[in-house]
Amino acid sequence: MLKAVTERTQTAAMVSKRDESSSPEARSRAVDAVVERHHHEWEQNLISVWGTLSSGELAQVCTALGERDKATYMKYVVRVGAEVQKKNEPLLTRAGVEVLEAVH
Repeated sequence: MLKAVTERTQTAAMVSKRDESSSPEARSRAVDAVVERHHHEWEQNLISVWGTLSSGELAQVCTALGERDKATYMKYVVRVGAEVQKKNEPLLTRAGVEVLEAVH
């Protein structure tokens, strides 16, 4: 996701024009470094949102996983996913800026 976000920026386009041969590799290395630096925060955001479900809801999720009940599981994934996206949006923005600064 971070790679896709940074590839669509004007900065990435300018870097690619300036140094066509190394820009994809440099961007890939920068993305890897940023992901390594921020993956704990990303995971904590994910955990904290799943933690907002009640114990009954978490039990339903676990049961759905065990029974391969995709419909029930997806009901919670959609709900949690929307909240995780909102919570991680500032992190994704910061990470994108870091990648672009590293390759600029």
